[in-house]
Amino acid sequence: MTFRMVEGTGPRGAKRWVSATGQIQRGSPAAFADFMKSNNIMGLPLVLDSNGGSVLAAMTLGRQIRAARMQTSIGRSISTGEQEVVRTAEVRCASACVLVLMGGIGRSVSEDARVEVHMFSVELDAEGNKARSDPNFRDIEQAQRTMARHAVYVAEMGIAARYLEIMTEASFKGTLRRMTRDEIVQTQLAVVVPRETGTAISGAWSISPPSATPQLIRTARLVETERMSVDHELVLECDAVRGFYWVMYRQQLVRLEGPKNQPQPVSLQSARIDTGGWDYIFRAPPRGLGIANAGNDLWMRRSVPRKVFDDAVSGAKLDIQITSQGRPTQTASLYDGSLARMMPDFARRCDARPGLVSVGPHPRR
Repeated sequence: MTFRMVEGTGPRGAKRWVSATGQIQRGSPAAFADFMKSNNIMGLPLVLDSNGGSVLAAMTLGRQIRAARMQTSIGRSISTGEQEVVRTAEVRCASACVLVLMGGIGRSVSEDARVEVHMFSVELDAEGNKARSDPNFRDIEQAQRTMARHAVYVAEMGIAARYLEIMTEASFKGTLRRMTRDEIVQTQLAVVVPRETGTAISGAWSISPPSATPQLIRTARLVETERMSVDHELVLECDAVRGFYWVMYRQQLVRLEGPKNQPQPVSLQSARIDTGGWDYIFRAPPRGLGIANAGNDLWMRRSVPRKVFDDAVSGAKLDIQITSQGRPTQTASLYDGSLARMMPDFARRCDARPGLVSVGPHPRR
């Protein structure tokens, strides 16, 4: 797989994006790491055109992409003679490529692009190489380990388990299984947008790997205009006090087009969590927080009772109301079904941490 920085007219009107094409091989994550060192790609779209390859390398790539806060989609970057554009008609993201697609904090797929999957086979090892035609018990053990890693990764990226069932409906020896529009949406793999566009974006809740500090994260597009785009993010972490979570609300200016040295285009004074029964407010300093350069961010953090998010799950509501320049500017919903699926595991991991301090009931605010 090769990586290229592209300028022109890309996904969601982006002027710059990263094109990733070709087979995913063992060295692809290292090549991508080198590419990141040479290019400022934080928050940029990444456009995929690949038939797959190494499963393990694809998972590593996906995690690198998630860490870089990139938006993923499927397409081929081509030159019209005047500028670079993205074409989506019949472009494929197949097999292990879908694991890379999952890495985006937001994922969009054009309705004329192809998302194709198949089951694992003991005839193909975890690096995508041809294995023995007559597998022994060690090959079968390896295939099971790879499937387990796949299941953990899919959950970590916030994708519904139904994706794994769809994957196994196509034999490795047979024709690849093309996912339908409804399957792509229902598994929360991506939003499906009209052909040759890329204006929509979706990102489900994701959970940190078992070996990492427990976190639940949801990132979504807050503002999208011709001139600028802003993402916002809610992060839950374990508190040292039993029954509480640390919660961080964050905004990032992803793209800003126009002359430099202009007034700050993004400001934030407060963010209010509303679950229907609970209100919690994050407050910035008196003058508020502001940013003007793409890639910069602003955030607020506080400890919140676990009951707030238990109620959010039971009531299927988690809204964020933004206040800027002294007035409410926008209310956005950050609830989806993936939060309900991941919250029990997140709570268990928090409760299992050593040294927790117990306190009495928290007063309702």
